[in-house]
Order: sequence, then C-alpha cells, then structure tokens
Amino acid sequence: MWDFLKQTHSWPHGSSSKSPSEELKKLLKKVVSFRDLHIHVNVASDASLTSLEAKAQQEEAHIPSSSSLYAAGQNNTHRVVLEQKKLAIILVGLPGRGKTFLCNKLKCYLNWLGHPTAHFNVGQYRRKIKEGADMQDAEFFDHNNPAGRAARERAFHLALQDMMGYLHTEAGQVAILDATNSTQERRNKVCEALRGRVRYIFIENICADPAVLQQNYLNKMLYSPDYQGVDTEQAVSDFMLRIRKYEDIYEPIEDRNMHYIKLTDMVTGRGHIDINRISGYLPGKIVFFLMQVCKSGMTNARRIWLTRHGESIYNQKALIGGDSSLSPNGAAYAEVLPEVILSRLPKSADGTPVPVSVWTSTLQRTIQTAAALPFAKLRWKALDEIDAGICDGMTYAQIAEKHPAEYEARKKDKLRYRYPRGESYLDMIARLEPVISEMEREGESIVIVGHQAVLRVIFGYLMAQPQAAIPSIHIPLHTVIELTPRPDGTMGVEYIPVPIQLGDGPHAHPSDLAASMEASMGEQQQLPPALLQQQCQLQAQLAAAVGCGAAAAAAAAVGAPAGPAEDAAVVIGGGVFSKAGEQQQDGSRASSESTDSFVSAPAEMQRMSSCSSSSTIAQMAAAAAVAQMH
Repeated sequence: MWDFLKQTHSWPHGSSSKSPSEELKKLLKKVVSFRDLHIHVNVASDASLTSLEAKAQQEEAHIPSSSSLYAAGQNNTHRVVLEQKKLAIILVGLPGRGKTFLCNKLKCYLNWLGHPTAHFNVGQYRRKIKEGADMQDAEFFDHNNPAGRAARERAFHLALQDMMGYLHTEAGQVAILDATNSTQERRNKVCEALRGRVRYIFIENICADPAVLQQNYLNKMLYSPDYQGVDTEQAVSDFMLRIRKYEDIYEPIEDRNMHYIKLTDMVTGRGHIDINRISGYLPGKIVFFLMQVCKSGMTNARRIWLTRHGESIYNQKALIGGDSSLSPNGAAYAEVLPEVILSRLPKSADGTPVPVSVWTSTLQRTIQTAAALPFAKLRWKALDEIDAGICDGMTYAQIAEKHPAEYEARKKDKLRYRYPRGESYLDMIARLEPVISEMEREGESIVIVGHQAVLRVIFGYLMAQPQAAIPSIHIPLHTVIELTPRPDGTMGVEYIPVPIQLGDGPHAHPSDLAASMEASMGEQQQLPPALLQQQCQLQAQLAAAVGCGAAAAAAAAVGAPAGPAEDAAVVIGGGVFSKAGEQQQDGSRASSESTDSFVSAPAEMQRMSSCSSSSTIAQMAAAAAVAQMH
C-alpha cells in the first residue's frame, strides 16, 4: 500500500515547491480508488499441504477438505453445507453421574427453541439385544469379558448408526448420544464416525460428592429398567460392582484438541465447568443452559406451580389483551389460592420447607391474584400476556368481522402468526427464554401466576411438548398445575382444579377448601409404602457403600412433602414465615408489596385431584372445547 502511494506522489529531496506535509494534506482530500490495486495471493493446493496440516484443518473445521469435496462431486456442496448445521452431542461419564438428566434437559430446551433434537441411549439398545431373561449383571460390564464387551459394542454401533441416520434426515438437527464413552478409544471411534459429516461436542459429567452420588445411585436402582424386580440388597451390590468395573478403565477427557464441556461437581454448587474449543451459536447456548441447570441440581425437593390469574373483567366479556382487574370470581380465587399452595409445600432433606417465590407479570390481574400469597414476589415484564396488537381489547368474533384475513391466517398457523403490531408464539418463546433460564437456575419452589399464552409456552417447555403443539395446550382457568422435577430430568404433572363457581352462585370458603383438599388428597403426596420402604433400605445400604457420614446421609435423604393445611400452618407459625409473609429465619427473602421487584431482563400420567367438583370438571371440559380458538 505504501509503495503504491509513493508511486503516485513522490517528494524529491530539495524540492522547494511544496513541503511533504502539504502534499500529504492534498492527497488525503482525494478519493483513492482501490480498483487499481491488485492483490495476488498464491493459494497452496491441498496436495502441497502435509498430511499433518490437512488433518489439523479438517479437525478444526469438522468439514471435509476441499479435495475430498471435489472428489465427491461439486453437486454435493449444498448437502455438506446443510449438514454443517447439524450437531452431535456425545455424553461422557461413569454410571450414576446424571448423564440422562442432562440429556433430557438439553432435548427439552433445544426442541423448545425450535432445534429438532433426539436422544439415543445406548443402554436401551443394550437391553433390546440381550439374549435370554438373565439380568446383565456387573460381570457383563467387565472389560475382560469378551461376550459382554462384544454385546456392548454392538449396542453402541446400533445407536451410532441410528443417530447418524437421524442427522441425515431433513428434520433432525441435534442428536444426543447417551453412553459412558469411558475410554479414549471409544471416543476416537465416535470422532471417526462423525468427522467430516456433522459438528460434534463432548459433554463430560464428573461427580465425586458422596451425598450426591448416594442420591443418584438410589434413583438409578429405583427407576432403572436394569433393576426392576431385583432384590434391594442384590441391586445395591451389583450396581456398586458395575461402577468399579467402569472405574478400572475410565479415562477422563484430557485431549485439548477435542471440543468438549467438562462439568465437575457442578450440582453441589462448589464445582466448576471447563470449556475447550467451543464456539458457535448452539454450542454457546448449550454452555449457558448447562450452567443454569447444574446450579439448581438434580435432587432438590422443589415444585413449580403454574396458574392463570383469576377471572378478570375482560374474561367475563370475552375480550383479549388489556389490563383489566379481577372480577368477583377472580377475587375469590385469589383468596383461596394461598390455601392450595400451602397445602402442598415440599420439604428439603433436613425437614425444613423449601423456600418459595412468586413470579407475576406487570399486569394488575396477576398482581391481584398473587397478592395474598405469603411469599417473596417478583414481577417480570417478560411474563406479560401476548401482545395482540391492533386486536387488543376485541373479541374473536369482532376480529373475524373486522379483520377476516387476520382471523383466517391465525387459524391456519397459530404458532407463527403475528398480530399486526403485536406478537406471535415464536416471539414469546424468544421473550420467555430468560424466564426459563432463571427458573432452571433456582433451587427453590416457584409459583408463576401468569396468562394463558404465556403459561402455554412455559408448560410446553417443562413438559417437552413440540413447538407446534404449544398454542393449543389447555391451561384451564382457576386451576393450579403442579409440576414435580424427576431425577431423570423429566416432570411429573398434576392438575388441581379449585372449586370456585363461575357465575353468581356462592364461592368456596378457604377453610372449606382446605378441609376438602385434606380429605381428598390424603396419600397423594406420599410414596407407596412398598416403595418408601425400599427407599429406606437403599439409603442405608448406599450410605455404607459410598462412605457417607451421618450428616451426608441425612442430607441425601429424600424429603417427604408437607402434609395438608395443618402442617403448613405449623411451619408458618413456627417462625419460618410470619403471617405478613416475611421470612424470619434465613433472611434471604421478604414478601411484602414494598419488596416487589420489576424485571424486564432478559406420554405423561396426569392425575386429576379428587377435590374437583363435578361442576368444575364440566367447566374445564367446556373450556377445553374452545381452547383451539383461544
């Protein structure tokens, strides 16, 4: 560049016409055309590269070299570019470290965002191909057992083959390979199968905390198909021996040339995350999401309650949007709601109630509904109802009359339809992502008092519903939806209709509701006696097996939820929460209106609680019939 400038303007020494500074000022005022500047670059061909350099380039980009593309035919370029958008996630870790938990969480999150994701569990393939009815005991997993090793290799290759088949379809974008992948040899085989076809990252989960391991082992033996119908003592002994077989050959990821995320004791809150050669949109979102999920842990005894606001004035008039206040029926629901939540508070491992926070939108109907709840409250702008744009304050009949084209467009595709000057459901998914992240990060129970469309999006995430189904999810009025996190990362769900009569008739009094719920729920919150006894036996044996002390064993115990109204009232009267809703012991939260914060940041068994009256069920059925319209 400097040579070019010197050729166009030179300053001969001793020239008295103009000084170099004057010539430079004159030059800067001119427009320099770079069309006359020709830059020649000699690009080395692939043949001129050493084999080591070529391999390094391919490993870095995870795509075929230019020579291999050419050899495969230039028409394949589009196909390779398309597959470069595909991502394979390979799990690494010893048994009982929470790999399946992470798989289910990631699958739920990525599908919710619109990235089709499938989970391929090698253990399921192993169980399908096993010969005979004998249990695949610890000896089956011995590295020196040729028959067991061959069967496990076969299961691995079947899962890998199906995963690659899924990624090569138009629909599949992300695939998760769930296995121990405990040796570098096995991981190299995965790399060889994926390199040059799809991008891939490894996620290694390491845990050494005895209390966490005890709880994970307990969950494994209670719910794993490998130990169904197996004697408790035999299951404990076999599983511990299986882990030792894997520990004998386990090799943690140490190769810095690999793309990996390593989670070390993250669920304890004292661990760390190691990120190596991770870049790109999806891998970056995965890193951030894992940091939130691991913060809350896998074994916390918490609940998530979703409820729409009580009936509003706009609800009575069938109007959408707006910021109307509650109707008398809605006010009655707000009066009863605290009794419902207090009757179902879970307890932590040490017997204390799990802290609860209440999240509402900034609209008055949710704030009024949550006003009597004796917990800390947080207002999110992101939880406001879907913006109906020019249709705000109208009925659907009025929309059909005044904007027939908009009405028909919405009927055809509720997921992508955007109200003029308003929002679509896809817009709401993007808007609610910070809420989901914070919800996953929290270790406490959460009550979300929201709006129909908002709760559809949140419920769709929690229950791993496909995006297309979200706009049609039924969120009934005056109903509490209780979600219970499971050890495998999925959610248990229960609908609790609250008997508030919609109309001019009498409303249920809170004391009547509490008595009704106590009588009707009874054992619903407790495990079956046989399973509860099995848990006690497992915990005692596991505590000895993993070397837990008394304190660690107590901390790892499964907390039974609180009983109905009386137990909850004793907890409140005992000083954890005052009647005004202020927390007294740990001082971490307060729950008065003055402490409300405004935040604008960023096939399941479903049981119906027997406290629902026949009129309430009839009302819910009628509401479900028009869910598609709304």
